[in-house]
Amino acid sequence: MRVINAVVCDLDGTLVRTGNVVLSEDVDMLRAVRAQGIRTLLITGRPSRCLWDMPAELWPLFTTIFTSNGASCFTAGQLNIVAPLDADRGLRFAVKLRAIDPTVVFATEFENTFGHEPKYAWWPATDTDPAALCGGIDDLFGYRSLVTKLLCRSAVLNARELARVAEAVDPGVTVTYSCRPSEGGPVEVMAPSASKGHAVHRDLDFAGIDPRTAVAFGDRYNDFPMLDTVGRGIAIGVSIDPQLSAFESALSVGQWLAANQKSWSKTDTNGVNH
Repeated sequence: MRVINAVVCDLDGTLVRTGNVVLSEDVDMLRAVRAQGIRTLLITGRPSRCLWDMPAELWPLFTTIFTSNGASCFTAGQLNIVAPLDADRGLRFAVKLRAIDPTVVFATEFENTFGHEPKYAWWPATDTDPAALCGGIDDLFGYRSLVTKLLCRSAVLNARELARVAEAVDPGVTVTYSCRPSEGGPVEVMAPSASKGHAVHRDLDFAGIDPRTAVAFGDRYNDFPMLDTVGRGIAIGVSIDPQLSAFESALSVGQWLAANQKSWSKTDTNGVNH
């Protein structure tokens, strides 16, 4: 009997490996999952503008793609920002955080472009827009586009330390990061309803699927809410954050799906009905 009705995947590190490579076993098994009529979600920390180099074979494998850790939804060529960070709240947060740590510098994600303070150190994984807006924090939150993330870097605190300070500044916002805890960030601050866990709940509630019948795959701290939301959370590869050690682990998405085929397929590889 099939017990898994949805499969949720992170992108970088989970499906896309070093060199922008995707394992054939992952593609084959996700294709088989789709053929069973199972809902498939891709939830990435990337803003939508940074999906341009996502391997082509991944696009048809997912029912819906969430970007910016669930703050935006990208499907059928249409972008919807579902959980923007309120500009006034974000500005108040930035002012308070800088009062505690004067070394903090900020950047903003707008989905369609990137904004940063002059001293912000760019992170080439996402911050490569040549038309990026450069200005003070008031300018960044005064821009005409909705903010999906406020990015924070400190010269004296690592990601884990800065995240703890950020959570104390405003316990209501979502605070996360996708680097190693000991690295310098950036720490990402988002709307209260923006996280990979919130994205799973929104989508599966809409589809009428109990999250307990879903499996999710991730490899970083920002995946924790997603892994913790579903019935089975799987940490892929060697986790870069000790908090993910609480979850079951696998070498790849495809490996786990193949080993647990009876939980999602009505038939096995020999065509036998379960």
